[in-house]
Amino acid sequence: MSNSKTVPLKGSPIRGESSLGMPASQPNIVERLVPVDSFDISIHSNIGKVSSLSIYVIYPFVIKKVINHQLMLIKRKRHSRASYKPRITIIIPARNEENVIRKTVINCLQQIYTNIEILVVCHNSTDKTFEQAHVNDNRVKVIEFKTSQAGKGIALDFGVDHANGDYICILDADGKLSEDFIENALPLFDEGYAAVQGRITSSNRGYNIITSILALENDIFSVPFMTVRSFFGKRTPLGGTGLIVRKDILIKEGKFGNALIDDFELSFRLFRKKHRIAFAPLSVVYDEKPPSLGMMFRQRSRWVKGHIDLLRHIIAEPTDIIGHIYWLSPIFTLSGLIAIVIISLAVIHYMLFGYMPYSFAAMPVKIWLVITATVYLLQVSFIAREPKIRGLKNIALAALLIPFTNYWYAVLIRAIFVKSWANTKTTHGFEIALPIPVQQIKE
Repeated sequence: MSNSKTVPLKGSPIRGESSLGMPASQPNIVERLVPVDSFDISIHSNIGKVSSLSIYVIYPFVIKKVINHQLMLIKRKRHSRASYKPRITIIIPARNEENVIRKTVINCLQQIYTNIEILVVCHNSTDKTFEQAHVNDNRVKVIEFKTSQAGKGIALDFGVDHANGDYICILDADGKLSEDFIENALPLFDEGYAAVQGRITSSNRGYNIITSILALENDIFSVPFMTVRSFFGKRTPLGGTGLIVRKDILIKEGKFGNALIDDFELSFRLFRKKHRIAFAPLSVVYDEKPPSLGMMFRQRSRWVKGHIDLLRHIIAEPTDIIGHIYWLSPIFTLSGLIAIVIISLAVIHYMLFGYMPYSFAAMPVKIWLVITATVYLLQVSFIAREPKIRGLKNIALAALLIPFTNYWYAVLIRAIFVKSWANTKTTHGFEIALPIPVQQIKE
């Protein structure tokens, strides 16, 4: 900020218009000038929107290539008729998940790929999660685990230590895997990847208006972002559920740790060690979206606090531009919040006293409208291209998302008060009947 600008105080004439296009005050009053601060909020508060625009522009040109590449590897694996089938350990960390854990375990047992073990880690549960997780199948192992600390990463690392598989599949307690999830994901490891992230979608999209909006928000951000990241540089971020990682690499690089966003931290730790992560759009995992605003704020404030914690260290590779933007996202969100405050105070002051208390440079409204409209049209194009979400309802919801996503500013403020996993756990059990299709792959 600088102190080079001057503006008239109350009652003085302002000739022409203010930077907001407001009409000038009445003339013929004595003019007094004072120095004020000048703010430039035109660029840094809009980096996220510009980044999203570039991803939406690129996505249509690369999605088919990413899908076809996975298809090619699946077919090649089938035709090779390799006899060796590595064991996969599915680790399900569960804390007070009695409402959903049994359905999740049964869902895992329906995998086409049969060389699996299912390890349910009942971490600090006080309900009947341990009892509900038991099913009559020797591939299922349920362990009760008590610690003084809370955290998903603690349960995951405990599970890794007790896993017999060559690969570790992580599934949240509310998760559901497509029956061919593992079968379709494993061939990608033939290309040397350290991990594979499946496509995340919602299991309770139609539960209420909030889950519908959050499901669509996930669809139009997650899939294009992961697709583009996978195509350019093979740096797909892990999504916390529906992922498979090589156990030997995971142990070598320090396992999960206990960051509030352990998936995000592990992703960039792997990238810095030159490991790569692929996106598997034909391996689908379903999760629940929070059905209330309170639950939504609690969950997302933990995510943002996790991002803030990681700002202490540069975690992205020097050449990873999108990774740096993603890592710095809390700062860009804060910049947007500060921009709103600066503009709002100036407008309120103008309405009360008839003059602007300071000057500021902001993105012109016309340019902002053009960028916002362009992003929306690209999102509509994405919706029209996806058979499972295609329709006028989701096109309307996408328009509603434009103002709705401002909730991230409130989440940022709430994140300041998040201390640990203990008081931010998401309650599950708000699902609807959901047929989970198998991808039909022609030979």
